Amino acid sequence: MLAGSPHSVTLNHERRKMIITGNPAASEPGTAPPHAAAKLAILASGNVMMTLMISSVLPATSAIAAHFSAIGNADLRAQFVLMAPYISFIFASPLSGVLIQKFGRRWPLLAACALYAMAGGGELFIDNFWPLVIARIALGAAGGSITTIVMTLAGDYFTGARRTWAVTVVGLAPAAGAVAVIAASGILVDRGGWHMAFAPYLIAIPILIGAFFIIGEPEKPAHAAAGSSALPNNFFGLCLTTMAVSCLAVMGPVQLPFLMRAIGVHTATLASMVLVLSTVVAVGTAVMYPIMRRYLSVNNVLVFIFGCGTICFLLLFMAKSLLLVTIALMIGGPPSGLMITHFSAVTIERVSPEARGRAIGLINSAIPLGQLLIPFVSGPLRGTFGIQPMFGLLAAIAFTAGVIVFFGPRFRAGQTAMAPAGGHGEPPGRV
Repeated sequence: MLAGSPHSVTLNHERRKMIITGNPAASEPGTAPPHAAAKLAILASGNVMMTLMISSVLPATSAIAAHFSAIGNADLRAQFVLMAPYISFIFASPLSGVLIQKFGRRWPLLAACALYAMAGGGELFIDNFWPLVIARIALGAAGGSITTIVMTLAGDYFTGARRTWAVTVVGLAPAAGAVAVIAASGILVDRGGWHMAFAPYLIAIPILIGAFFIIGEPEKPAHAAAGSSALPNNFFGLCLTTMAVSCLAVMGPVQLPFLMRAIGVHTATLASMVLVLSTVVAVGTAVMYPIMRRYLSVNNVLVFIFGCGTICFLLLFMAKSLLLVTIALMIGGPPSGLMITHFSAVTIERVSPEARGRAIGLINSAIPLGQLLIPFVSGPLRGTFGIQPMFGLLAAIAFTAGVIVFFGPRFRAGQTAMAPAGGHGEPPGRV
């Protein structure tokens, strides 16, 4: 297909429009590469390493705060250690997306896996605050590169309906992996100390070995053209939405150790069990994502996400027992389960192959950027109002966002319908 041809322009125009409309992806069966199951297993396993950066440390947050209590601001330091990988993740993810478009996928993936293993393994032996932060920043750079490359490869290797399924599997893998690692991490922390929360990072070693033998460079699309690499006009609006959703989706789990301390529960094992139940719900929701998209548009999936967040925060605001906290976080599971799957699928389905790496990198950057803001948002709110009133305020914010997402497109559609005939505006898409 020639760049600038009428058919090429039409395709690019449709890709730009579909970011807003949420029209379903192509339903043709599509193709899969040789050894598709093995490749998909490596890609999904690689994406699990992204969630390990945070989820394996969650049950250890209180213990890390206690370790740094002698040097002041212990809670803030513990949350900073928890979120430090995202400092580099938000830069490494889009940068790797640009680089792999030029230098290929395979060798950058292998290098990132090696860096992840070294940085993560080093954290097992570090006691001081700043060296630990530096190691976790290196871990984040590796994790950002890995998740961008594996999600891009899912779009490269598969097409049609098979690609939608592959993206869903790779996208839900972090939530599925978190179930096992959170359960194991709480036990490891209680029995071996807070350093043991970093032990799951060593999974990078077998993934590196598997990727070396299984992952090959994908074939370049035959229709690649220099003029088709532009991102959709409103793509950065999608990035901002992704960032907001990621902040709200993970707020409950990140604040769980402090909430449990407020209601008198002080064991990391119980905290990890609550997180496991929430993550099981998240995984189940992510598995159902292809079915959800048959009946819900992109906007209505967002309404569902904000609705779950509203109920979760409201229950945490009222919680006086561990049971209610557990129920609240189970209701809050779907937003965290859909967060990666939904925004990655929408991006891969609607951005051209030539822009895929860059687009996935930006979306992957938006997710941790929103989560990196959590301690700086929650800290002042928790200090001013207390932890449970903070959740009441967050419930109001999530409810307002859901109302805006639900009625906003309908209001714009009404405005367009009332516009004078003969204008040059584009009819609104189905949302």
